[in-house]
Amino acid sequence: MLAASAGASGDSPRFTGQVTDALRNPTHRLAASASTGRAAADLIFTDAKQAHTAVRTCVRRRDVSPSTRTCFTITTGAAGVATITPLRFPPGRYVVRWSVSGDVVARWRFVVVPAPA
Repeated sequence: MLAASAGASGDSPRFTGQVTDALRNPTHRLAASASTGRAAADLIFTDAKQAHTAVRTCVRRRDVSPSTRTCFTITTGAAGVATITPLRFPPGRYVVRWSVSGDVVARWRFVVVPAPA
């Protein structure tokens, strides 16, 4: 579930955001490690057209009440080069939203399942 904004002419999207596993494969399902109880994931954001874009990243856990949210700001490097934020997540359901100038430009939902017994 990747949301991205495309130009009016139908070009490739300017912004892309996704969550990947340890092998950098985009995924919506991660397994927690048996040793740590958490899943390693990379949050990947790209601005295809501009360098040094300030991006607000918010990760919200959706399966707890009240839901918890963590936000932070990243700055992209060169245009078209992915900015990677490695994080670890306990089992649960999450949504990541990337915003530029207050507008959500990409989002990704994923779930972390408990480690197999």
